[in-house]
Amino acid sequence: MKLRVLLSLLLFAAAAQAQTRRVIEVRPPLKAVTLYLSSMEMEHQASLALPAGTSQVLIQNASKYLNTASEVEVRLGDGVEVLSIGNDNEDEEEPTVPLALTAANRAAADSLTRANDELARLEAELKALEEEKAMLLANRLMPSGTQAGWSAELQKGATLLRTRLVAIQLATRQLTRQQETQKNLARRLEARSKPDEQVKPYYITVRAARAGTFPLLLRYGVNRRMTWRPRLEIRADEAGKTVQFISSGQVFNRSGLDWDKVRVVLVNEVRTVDVSKPAMEPWTLDSDGENDHIGEGRVDAFVVKGTAAGRPVEASQGTRYEVPELITMAAGDVQRISLPALTLPSRTEYLALPKLSDKVFLQTKVSGWEGLHLPEEAEVYYRGAYVGDTELQGQAYNDSLELSLGFDDRIVVGRTKLEDFSRNAGNQKRRVRLTYELNVRNLHAEPVRIKIQDQVPVSSEKEIQVKVLETTGAQVEERIGRLTWYLNLAPNASQRLRFSFEVEFPKDKEVNIIKHDIRIRSPKFR
Repeated sequence: MKLRVLLSLLLFAAAAQAQTRRVIEVRPPLKAVTLYLSSMEMEHQASLALPAGTSQVLIQNASKYLNTASEVEVRLGDGVEVLSIGNDNEDEEEPTVPLALTAANRAAADSLTRANDELARLEAELKALEEEKAMLLANRLMPSGTQAGWSAELQKGATLLRTRLVAIQLATRQLTRQQETQKNLARRLEARSKPDEQVKPYYITVRAARAGTFPLLLRYGVNRRMTWRPRLEIRADEAGKTVQFISSGQVFNRSGLDWDKVRVVLVNEVRTVDVSKPAMEPWTLDSDGENDHIGEGRVDAFVVKGTAAGRPVEASQGTRYEVPELITMAAGDVQRISLPALTLPSRTEYLALPKLSDKVFLQTKVSGWEGLHLPEEAEVYYRGAYVGDTELQGQAYNDSLELSLGFDDRIVVGRTKLEDFSRNAGNQKRRVRLTYELNVRNLHAEPVRIKIQDQVPVSSEKEIQVKVLETTGAQVEERIGRLTWYLNLAPNASQRLRFSFEVEFPKDKEVNIIKHDIRIRSPKFR
């Protein structure tokens, strides 16, 4: 009978023990960080010894900025099943987990004890010197009965005060410096002796089919603003035939964790976790605006430039760049990381827009730019000098990227209105004819190629008709009314370009074509 009771108790204890979850604490080192423009992804790796059965693994060093459980990935190799990540029971509060002291915390605590002992010794020595100084100063008067030999006694007292007070002052100064140094050391050790408040204890429940050591991989997202910022310098050579892209990234360690020889990947895009495709809803029109629809939807602010097909190119960079060396950074630090420079062929071209500006722009077209780390702006250097910043819209170009290199004052361009004629065309119509002349001169000692653009108006109503009369060989884009000339000018050569057009419209309509208060005049290069 006693044997049966004992056996039952043993079985009950074994069952109770089997039902109790084993808690295994681990601090997997941070191995890799992937930085997006507005977030980051952390990756920890370690070897984890697990017993057979269900265990609760407590990660002691995840970033306190760790996102929700849906963005946490845990891998433990074959033979281990991950049952839950974090607290899988919403009704049950997750237990408060005290932050564990690491070996570094304990070492700092031991050093703090020794530092406090040294502080106590220094304070005792300072106190003793203070008492000795007070005693000497209190006995500066000669005792009674020594007046007969006052000269010898006075000399002894003066010598003692002069030598000992100086020694006390020097010793006090030295001990005070040692005390301040020791206090600073104690403050640093006290901070290091406490658990890191930047980490977040995190539970993972696993079940192992067998006891063993398994590779642990923990990956999670951290939403932090401006984790890295791309920076680009564009440097054109003297002739503008090659352009060098010098990229770098300013990295901000805002993870809350120290990085110790961590692999860093820079991604020049905003990370998104919602990859579901949008649904195309019917586009319905109404006059009262009550229907809820998407209207035109997305309308890009740019148009694609270049050929429609483009051409395949090879570029050594991309939107994802893995830093070759391992990075060590303390939490909160900032570090600039250089990316490989890339030199690409380019073709310079002068651009004149005389209707808008009397300056001639020097621009270059770069081919093979696809895949570069293109931020929204870049610093432009030409002939070794900084010429300004330029905006970049990589998606707006196809086979060439246009970059402005500044102005060139050795190419002069002017615009003159030669004809401004208005008359009636029948009883109901009015007709306006305008003629302009563009004048270009090359003051360089070498020939240049220049593109000149102007425009004629386009009509958005049937009753307003525009007729182009003369363009002097310009390429005409009828839809937008743009005129484009390509000129090859010899040194000190000049050329005149003329274009004219007529606009016919009803008399009862007001069409603003002529600015009577402005007469454009510019030099003519004959």
